[in-house]
Amino acid sequence: MYRYFDPDEYGQPTLDTSNPQTIELTFGLYNHTEVEDVRYQDVEYTGLTRSEVTDKNVIQLDGKNYKVKFVNPYGRMKQVFLVGD
Repeated sequence: MYRYFDPDEYGQPTLDTSNPQTIELTFGLYNHTEVEDVRYQDVEYTGLTRSEVTDKNVIQLDGKNYKVKFVNPYGRMKQVFLVGD
């Protein structure tokens, strides 16, 4: 897992790849394109974790980076929605 930090001179957040962290994430591939809620339309993966994850994180799965779109922190585990980077 990587983390976004302070924006660069153009206002874009920069990705800190120097200090990756390992988290335990159970994920599934769900098709959210036919859902009426637009928040889910570009989500590729939905995952569950007990790790500290925020929407400023990037998770790497099989060599591909996925941005955390949003996190549902309610319940025993956090529900994480991932979008292809």
